[in-house]
Amino acid sequence: DGRITTTAVGTLSFSRDGEALLIRCAPCRLDHASIASRTVALPPTELRIARRSGAESNNVLDLRLSSVALDGTAVATLAPTGVTVQWQLPSVQLSALYRALVDAVPEARAAQISGTLQAQGRFTLPAFRATTTLSFNGFEVSGLGTERLQYGRFALACSHVDGTPRQVFTGEGEKNWVSLDALGTLLPAAVIAAEDQRFQQHTGFDETEIARVLAPGDAEEFRLRGASTLTQQLARTLFAGSERSAARKLRELLYAVEMERTLGKPRILELYLNTVDWGPGLCGARAASRAYFGKRVTQLTPLEAAWLAGSLRAPHAAYQQQFIAGAPEYERARWVLQQMRSLPKAERERWARRPLALAAAKADAPALAGADNPSDARGRRPR
Repeated sequence: DGRITTTAVGTLSFSRDGEALLIRCAPCRLDHASIASRTVALPPTELRIARRSGAESNNVLDLRLSSVALDGTAVATLAPTGVTVQWQLPSVQLSALYRALVDAVPEARAAQISGTLQAQGRFTLPAFRATTTLSFNGFEVSGLGTERLQYGRFALACSHVDGTPRQVFTGEGEKNWVSLDALGTLLPAAVIAAEDQRFQQHTGFDETEIARVLAPGDAEEFRLRGASTLTQQLARTLFAGSERSAARKLRELLYAVEMERTLGKPRILELYLNTVDWGPGLCGARAASRAYFGKRVTQLTPLEAAWLAGSLRAPHAAYQQQFIAGAPEYERARWVLQQMRSLPKAERERWARRPLALAAAKADAPALAGADNPSDARGRRPR
């Protein structure tokens, strides 16, 4: 009681409230690469911890975490092997949550954010295991200016084949642009099958997948997993960048929600197919189709479209291990092909039995080391 100490998360002061312990953090901060690349200042935050009375519950703690942005409760059950925490976050304004994280999400200063979030979950310590359930209600965003992408040209960061950064212009009127009606039906269907099968149903994000990001299951193996819809991936490509952090996911979520309203599904799909990273120096479907198969997009077979879509999971690894090596892998392509429900089953099965031949890599095509390309060390792009 009365102790004040400086810790990695800020200055903590301790006091008593009857039988409860109050821990107040002011100033308070988050400083971890998985959260953001910079230190995030938080509003004053208070944690109240009280032991339940009674012989049968003296191993149970009631907790309450309060700040400007949230007011959550939890119950911690102590055992000789660790602690299990059941927590609940009642309805909270999303605008307040984003304002609290404005250091890491600068868009929160300009965006008009409406809607609420409810959440609950469970985690155990010290062997970290977690589950999380989220429920968004009325989530809408405006003020980020994504409506300017409805038509016309725009700048795109697309690296050279050697990995050095460059800026190019794409969009209507540019030679590397292919309109959605000129992309045919196979590649769009394959990409949706491979990357976002609920694309036509969701509003830019998937609650279940976001919850899995927040509850990775194993702290020692923690890394941000996928969870990105096509809309979120487009937001990352055009706005949020490739930083591997929760802050980037929160930023791309804002853009995704707004783009669903300002652009609509067809335009989002058109933008995605014309900008997505398909390997070193290969931005968009036109470049990828010509490089990997020597064809226009509309000339691709169903199996070729499925291979291109399947390679998006790890495009630089596919470039290195399949294209440069001249050894296309069939398993992923055939799986994607079977998910393309717009094709009759008999046709999917027929194409799954066909051979797959990639175009010959040019003599000067670079052989990339994992650490030298825009993906991570496993050749997978951030999701």
